[in-house]
Amino acid sequence: MWLWRGRGVVAGALRARGRPRGAGTARCSGRASPQDLAVPNGSWSVAMREHHERLLRGTADGSWRRVPSYRNVVDHFPVAVGQGTGTRLFLRNLDTEGAGFEYVTFLHSAGGRVLCLCQLGPYLEGHPGFTHGGAIASIIDTTLGTCALDAAGVVMTAQLSIDFLAPVPLGSVVLVDGRVDRREGRKLFLSCEVRGAAGDTLHAKATGLFIQLDTTKSPRPACSTR
Repeated sequence: MWLWRGRGVVAGALRARGRPRGAGTARCSGRASPQDLAVPNGSWSVAMREHHERLLRGTADGSWRRVPSYRNVVDHFPVAVGQGTGTRLFLRNLDTEGAGFEYVTFLHSAGGRVLCLCQLGPYLEGHPGFTHGGAIASIIDTTLGTCALDAAGVVMTAQLSIDFLAPVPLGSVVLVDGRVDRREGRKLFLSCEVRGAAGDTLHAKATGLFIQLDTTKSPRPACSTR
């Protein structure tokens, strides 16, 4: 269940709908060879490269670390080891470089904080020339989810509330700054801001509620990504 709250618009919990027999099982046949996609490629703009280098320099003292995009969640967050999870981190959605999400995530475990540097490609278009709000919501959910995973292991989004403040032009580079605000038992409350990489424009702000799952009771997927 999740709640997405825009300005004056509330979208209720989504329910699973009927689908043809066998749908959703074709991708369970194997695991693709790992390839870290959170690295510079020919589609990265000058701004994306410059901010990436700046964030990389921040990892020198070990307080921040860069999170590869391809590996299983248990490879990044030791708290999830032994919980039987096959959860994967958010992946680039297209094989074509620059067409969708180009992003790299940096994690500060001690501070309960994640920075996600993201360049938004033309296939994410909503209103002509601008990034679709659903794409912004996806990268927000991923950033907050990474914070929650690091803090509590296996989690799921329970509520996501977003204020869209300024449209994001296609091709823009944004920095999503997420953090854990507090924890109450299995509930984790988080917040984030989406700013232009130069820091001059606040495009969106959001709050989220994530629930730590009891993996002894949660159903397991039909196949594993390991």
